[in-house]
Amino acid sequence: MLSSLTDAPTRNRGFTSRPPIETFWCRVFSMLRRELHIRCVLHKQLRVRLRTLKGFDLKSNKFGKALAATGVAACMAMAGTAFAAPAIAADVSPKNVIVLIGDGMGYNHLDLMNASNTGETYWQVQRGGDQKVILSGENAAPTGWQAWDHVGQSTHSANSNAYDSNASWTDFSWNAASATDSAAAGTAMATGVKTNNGMLGFDPENNELENLTQRAEQLDKSTGVVSSVPYSHATPAAYSSHNENRNAYGEIANEQIYGDLEVVFGVAHPHYDNDGQPRENGNFTYINEADWEAVSNGETDRTFIETTEDFEALTTGETPETVFGTPQVGDTLQQGRSEGAPMNDVVDLKTMTEGALNVLDNNDNGFFLMVEGGAIDWAGHANQTDRDLEELQDFDQTVDAVIDWVETNSNWDDTLVVITADHETGYLYGETEGDYSSMVPNAEAAGGSLHTWNSGDHTNQLVPFFYKGAGSEVIASMAAANNDRVRGDYLDNTDMAAWLLDEAWVVPAEGGNDDEEPTETDDNSATDPVDTEDPADTEEPTETDDATSPTTDKDGDKNGNKGNGTSTDADKGDKLAQTGADAFLPIGIAAGTLLLAGAGFALKGWRKAAAE
Repeated sequence: MLSSLTDAPTRNRGFTSRPPIETFWCRVFSMLRRELHIRCVLHKQLRVRLRTLKGFDLKSNKFGKALAATGVAACMAMAGTAFAAPAIAADVSPKNVIVLIGDGMGYNHLDLMNASNTGETYWQVQRGGDQKVILSGENAAPTGWQAWDHVGQSTHSANSNAYDSNASWTDFSWNAASATDSAAAGTAMATGVKTNNGMLGFDPENNELENLTQRAEQLDKSTGVVSSVPYSHATPAAYSSHNENRNAYGEIANEQIYGDLEVVFGVAHPHYDNDGQPRENGNFTYINEADWEAVSNGETDRTFIETTEDFEALTTGETPETVFGTPQVGDTLQQGRSEGAPMNDVVDLKTMTEGALNVLDNNDNGFFLMVEGGAIDWAGHANQTDRDLEELQDFDQTVDAVIDWVETNSNWDDTLVVITADHETGYLYGETEGDYSSMVPNAEAAGGSLHTWNSGDHTNQLVPFFYKGAGSEVIASMAAANNDRVRGDYLDNTDMAAWLLDEAWVVPAEGGNDDEEPTETDDNSATDPVDTEDPADTEEPTETDDATSPTTDKDGDKNGNKGNGTSTDADKGDKLAQTGADAFLPIGIAAGTLLLAGAGFALKGWRKAAAE
């Protein structure tokens, strides 16, 4: 049933103001990030140092050393920039970004599905004649979206083992020790900053982090999250909430209901069990009872949907402006049902995603959508081959639906689609337990291949990262900074969000405020805006008493008005790629400033230490 819309409180997501000295350094860092458009190894090292500096105490000796080291990295990057070939155009800014995350989906999970579907594998490894691990010679050429541009992705958290290519491919047990959890991985992918396991939207020092949905909303884009597991679970929560404790499900759901996302879809209906049968008493593990009563009874500004018919109706025609949807089932769409039970008669992830896209594409300014195949992870924890296959195939069909949406309703020049994982779960490998053995297709074997599960938990392996559309060249150049001995180029899980937040989706400064940096001009000389000292400037306006319409015109923006803020093809065509030499002067000035300031900080610290 579609509920009526009523006024509801809005969430204040203002950020803490910076001291003047930190504001100065943030401007320097922003200018450097903005100018470095060539993604060679040196630039990647500098980007890492720039983001790391934010975590240091400005008065500490460590800050001085780090500042000086950043200056050295900037000088090295400057040398590479000055003589480099023309860089990628600086104005790459995807209108729409769709991130599909197979939670726990490693390379071998994909090949479990591939072997079952086609009798072929694409991603297997084997031991060579010298016993070193290499790609298998039996791999077939990938097809479908697995044939897209592809790199690996490292997944470690701030307090787990950093990825080590040599260790990963020489010590089988290393991958099973000290891996990330979904909260830290989701936070890294949503904010571009690593945090400790168990934390959502905060860094290890408990500083609140801006995520991609918040930035998208600041750019007047629409946003949404969709999951086959609870809406308040770690991955959707990382893109839609902030909490130091990933298990604070009630608080997370509250932030989602009263937050800014247009679409929040996930399971965890309090009045249905894992077999899709009504419960005698409600289960309010994933949402507070008061919030459930409010959202399900139309006491918030969100339309509420729960039946399969509701979700199917949302895939076409006019749509509500904001929606909260949860199918009539317990913890998962399918994976958690009883052993031997038939498939639950509930909506699938594909239909939920199609409905979300139909809501979000009302906005002429674009949107950000995260879709999670969350129960791949749950099946991996349980080492359930049959349920893992079900979840992978549901995810695969969802990817195909997204591709169809892009090619029918948008295009690959406007939209970036990423298909990846937050980590691998279950340590799925070939027939030889405890070794890097190949999964061999076998129609007589369970799941269609010879395989073993080597863990009931997450692992530290690289996961696949497929991508297509706007910004693909940037992703490829970022990944070129890292090379794995088996998988080749790879990203860190912070890289894509950092690029969007620091470069592609920068919020233009308004007016001529001295505390803000200028907006980008046609000569690409602008720098990133920074937060002002007045935290009130970042607060969103509260809602007025004027009633809003529950539907939005398909040709209008998210308020039903025809959008006029998007750039035209002519505008994009007039902008040229910036060459490396063009960035020489600003990088040189900033590098020198960093180097001298860092040396000063460090010298002061050493003198103080010597005096003591």
